[in-house]
Amino acid sequence: MEKRNTAIDLTDLAIGILILGIVVAIGANILIGVRDSRLTDLPVLSVTNETNTSTFTDLSGSEWEVSQIWGVSVTACSNASNAAITYGTGNYTASVDSFGNLEITNLTLETQADPINCTYTHYDTTSAQWSLPNSAAVGLAEYGNWFDIIVIVGVAALILSLIFLAFGNRGQEQSGVSY
Repeated sequence: MEKRNTAIDLTDLAIGILILGIVVAIGANILIGVRDSRLTDLPVLSVTNETNTSTFTDLSGSEWEVSQIWGVSVTACSNASNAAITYGTGNYTASVDSFGNLEITNLTLETQADPINCTYTHYDTTSAQWSLPNSAAVGLAEYGNWFDIIVIVGVAALILSLIFLAFGNRGQEQSGVSY
C-alpha cells in the first residue's frame, strides 16, 4: 500500500491575510477620523511675510500655495520689493483646497513678476494631538504597500510546496507495511 501526501492547505494563510487587511483598514480610518476631528482644536500659528518663490507671469489669475498646510486665513499681502505697496483683500482670494493647502489665487499685482509677501495663519500640525494619529495612520497605510509582497510570498510558498510534494520522494520507496 502506497502512502500519498496531500497538498498543503493555505486557507488559514489567506484568511489571516484577509483579516489583517480588514483590521488595518479599519484602524487607519479610525485614526484619520481622530486626527481630523482634532484639527480645529489645534493652536493657530502665524507666518509673517512669507515670500513666494516663483514669479507670476501675469497680473491676475495667478496661484500660490503657501508653505504650511491646513491654513486658516490670509491677513495681509504686500510687494516684496517695496513693502509700502500693500494688497487689500480685494486683490486676492484665499481658500483652502481639499488637501488642506492654503491657496492665494486671483492676485492682482501692481507690476508684472514682482514677488509678494503674505502673512497668514495656520493650524499647528506639529502638535502631538494631531501628529501622533497622523503618523500612525500613515504607518498603517504602508501595509498596503506590503500586501502585494505578502500575497506573492504566499503564492510562491504554495508553488514550492507542490513542487516538493510532487518530486521530493522520488528516490525513496514507501510501503504501508511496518516491521
